[in-house]
Amino acid sequence: MTDAECVYPEPRTTKKDQSMAVAINAIRRLEAKVEDLTTALNSSRVLSSQTTFDHASSPQLTLTPQMHSTPLHHLSSIALHEHERAASTAFSPPARETLSEVPNQAPEVLGQTPLSFSQHGVARWPAVRKFLPAEFVLARDGLPKDFVVELESHRERLPITINSPFGGYSEHWLTELPLSVIKGLSDAYFAVFNRIMPVLDKHHFSSTLGVALETEFGYDIETCLLLSVLALGCLAVKAHEEGNFPLPNRSDLRHTPGFERPEWYDVVTEDPPGLMFFNEARKRFGFLMCQNDLQTCQFYMLSTHYYAQILRPIDSWTMVNRAASCCMSLLKRKDFIDFDVWEGDMVSRVFWSTLMYETILIQELNLPLSVLQEYEADVPIPKFTPYPRSTATKMGGVLDEDEAYFNFHFLAQVAHRIILTRIRHNLYFFSDRESFPPPGLVAEMHHQLEQWRTNLPPAIQFSDGDTQCAWPSPAHVIAEAMLKSRYFVAKFHIGRPILYKTLHAPALATENDYHGVQDCLKSGMYWPATMGLCSQMTSAQPLKFGWCTQFFGQVLFFHTVARSPDRKLREMLPMGWQEWVQTMLGLIERCGQYSPAIAKDAELLRIL
Repeated sequence: MTDAECVYPEPRTTKKDQSMAVAINAIRRLEAKVEDLTTALNSSRVLSSQTTFDHASSPQLTLTPQMHSTPLHHLSSIALHEHERAASTAFSPPARETLSEVPNQAPEVLGQTPLSFSQHGVARWPAVRKFLPAEFVLARDGLPKDFVVELESHRERLPITINSPFGGYSEHWLTELPLSVIKGLSDAYFAVFNRIMPVLDKHHFSSTLGVALETEFGYDIETCLLLSVLALGCLAVKAHEEGNFPLPNRSDLRHTPGFERPEWYDVVTEDPPGLMFFNEARKRFGFLMCQNDLQTCQFYMLSTHYYAQILRPIDSWTMVNRAASCCMSLLKRKDFIDFDVWEGDMVSRVFWSTLMYETILIQELNLPLSVLQEYEADVPIPKFTPYPRSTATKMGGVLDEDEAYFNFHFLAQVAHRIILTRIRHNLYFFSDRESFPPPGLVAEMHHQLEQWRTNLPPAIQFSDGDTQCAWPSPAHVIAEAMLKSRYFVAKFHIGRPILYKTLHAPALATENDYHGVQDCLKSGMYWPATMGLCSQMTSAQPLKFGWCTQFFGQVLFFHTVARSPDRKLREMLPMGWQEWVQTMLGLIERCGQYSPAIAKDAELLRIL
């Protein structure tokens, strides 16, 4: 034998790497475009503040030709020809959004009144109150302004009892759990919840599991993570049952491709499912609450998700707020974070999961928002770097494609969140001028949204219709429904300021405004995440509290428009709106069984 030096060939770029590069580059350019728009808008406001306007002449925001040209008009063709671009390309940093930029807290400028982004605020719109029954107005006025926070803050706390699945109670019941239960619940969690909110790495989880078992479920962060996974796994198993999907990794499908109860099914029959595991996690975490490492942040986000699924929004906000603080503690030491390696990429995944959920929740809860968004420019979009010590083998590339599918969904929703935030910060004002909101800005926001949709990777492209395809798992149903719903959510929110104007200043409404109202109302219906299989799989239905609060305001919109004396406005009501309202009232009623605030919404809407 000789001592010849080994020469290893460079690894070839896989189709997954190329597709991810396309997705990341597309989102990066979209982000840069939205940033240009925001800069132009803010410059326009600064200039306009030096000018005196009267009501006879309305200021018109003028978008420069460059804002309508490259790069977004050619984004698709550019991205498709950039396979050679590395997936690690840095993102253009978005503007740092501070609380002072939020319209709900901004002062009036040049007669521009900030509009609330909250759907509960719709009940206080003067034009809406005019058409509400006196009983509704009296009941609403008798509640605190922020009655949602009040009711949720004073509800009974989550029970602290632990009902052992083996009967009675033993301090050591966890060590008696069969490995088949731990594996079954963990697999169910990773097959549903982690695909939607990827705060854990399933290949690294074996290490976490190993430590928890070695310490016999001791008072360590690994045990807390495992117990939280088992709690969410119980909900995931219920979701498989509700949607009639086979549990993951079932070796014998036999003659029934649908759900079959495992022999350990009794473990998931609690109300709410998984509470005994979650309570054990809470008990242990008391000794770890001052830690601020990545695993602690992951625990907070798992707790956030569990509370959200059982409709406890204040508890969920508390956990996401702590996750945000933990993220900021990590990012304060960002010089020690290498985002190009697995652990740094995990920080990125947790950061964006935390930021997106906090942004959504705060829209309806008048509670403090962390300053986590100030770190957007410092944290790259995750690349989903594989765990370096993983011994997991890929089966014919199928697993790669499946993972990439959900990674694309996550990245697409990160980009969508940026667009929706810009809509909120730049459109949610009212001024009694004919050209307000500026038609050019409204058109540009629609353009941004359509470019986002056009440049989605082929694997996650969607049509407006409800495609009756055979989904392989609950996570596929949720991911596709969420992407479609987010698209229509953004279209709806672009139109809300136009609807406000048309209701409150009908004499100034233009033909374009009426078409904007029509598009707004049509886009506010039939969101897939709230219908069909998603509404059937209530245990895994995402953002239930957010959807219910959205529909509280939307029902009031349809009620008001249907009773408006403006015939042309009434003609903007889309076909099927009455049936849709009844369907959404059913959703609110069902969720009201688990949330006092949503129950109060249902009580108010019953008056209508």
